[in-house]
Amino acid sequence: VSPIATAKSLFYLVTNMIGGRYKALPFTMISEGGLIYMVEKILENVVNEMAPHLSQDQLEHLSNVLYVNFHGMEVQEQCTELTASGEDGDEAKIRMFVASKKAVNRQTNTLKQYTREICNMLDFLGKRLEDITGMDLRYYYGVMRERRGIKMSTMQTRLHYLSSFWDFMITEDLVSSNPVKKVGLLKIEKTIKKPFSAAEMEALRTSCSELRDRALVEFLYSTGVRVSELVSLNVGDIEMGKQELIVYGKGSKERKTYLTDGAKFYLRRYLRTRCENEGMTMEELQGRPLFATLDRPHGRLTVAGVQYMLRQLGRRAGVEGVHPHRFRRTIATDLLSRGMPIEQVKEFLGHEKLDTTMIYCTVKTESVQASHRKYA
Repeated sequence: VSPIATAKSLFYLVTNMIGGRYKALPFTMISEGGLIYMVEKILENVVNEMAPHLSQDQLEHLSNVLYVNFHGMEVQEQCTELTASGEDGDEAKIRMFVASKKAVNRQTNTLKQYTREICNMLDFLGKRLEDITGMDLRYYYGVMRERRGIKMSTMQTRLHYLSSFWDFMITEDLVSSNPVKKVGLLKIEKTIKKPFSAAEMEALRTSCSELRDRALVEFLYSTGVRVSELVSLNVGDIEMGKQELIVYGKGSKERKTYLTDGAKFYLRRYLRTRCENEGMTMEELQGRPLFATLDRPHGRLTVAGVQYMLRQLGRRAGVEGVHPHRFRRTIATDLLSRGMPIEQVKEFLGHEKLDTTMIYCTVKTESVQASHRKYA
């Protein structure tokens, strides 16, 4: 890692690493209630992202240079701090839309994604909402796809965000039509997202170098929880005797999920080790994060931390494409293969629609072959 001379040049390096989503506000006061991302959090994310590609010395040097050059600066996420320019302006429409989504318990991260995409589109086109046409949006997405290399599936998601926004404005009589409808549906090449095979799961299990990692692998597979649900859990959320727990999923909807005997065994061993290392009783541990960092002071393991740990585990095990969501797909597929009704799998995963469960679940080829031999 080369030394970086100025905060400005360093900032461009950082923004490129994290997708250019942030702008620096050196020594600037932000109005109360603004959405602020402190520099420390951003720099921590950058260092975590670069960790797989750098040696320990290089990583330390990068961290030092980042913190020295960004001292005294604040970072604000673009376009989420909306300035009032009249109650009938575009900003007011966006605020109304976000408020409507909050009313139906949309998660904060989802609201940020909606707002970011709407603002990015407005900044790019330089037009007011009522003046934007389907041709404008075709141009916008053409540039995003051809010049910036955005994946088709990502474009489809962004179209969904914008279409939802325009549908809201039509309902509220703020506009008369939805220009996104004129763009047409994008055809996405379907790729089969495979679950882990039994051999891959065994390789991951045997490659865990830490008791925490083995407990986490067993927990992800057993419960099928999303990574965002995993990192929000505390020790006290687990009913170890009943081998079950309550998780709060999308839209703050709660559902019950369960521990296999293997998950219970490794989780209990891990928590006992935590008690010894932290000098606490199991009762005192109840309010602590279920999965913690290995280094003191043993803070809550983050989404990025889980993803990084699993990538490293995959490299050691020789298994490609190891990420938290793949465990969710694997348990769903295995439950179906073993005869669990798909309606129950839907409830287990916390899906609203059966179609979503069908996308998640992959019927194993050998199961189809066995059924063919049986019934043909």
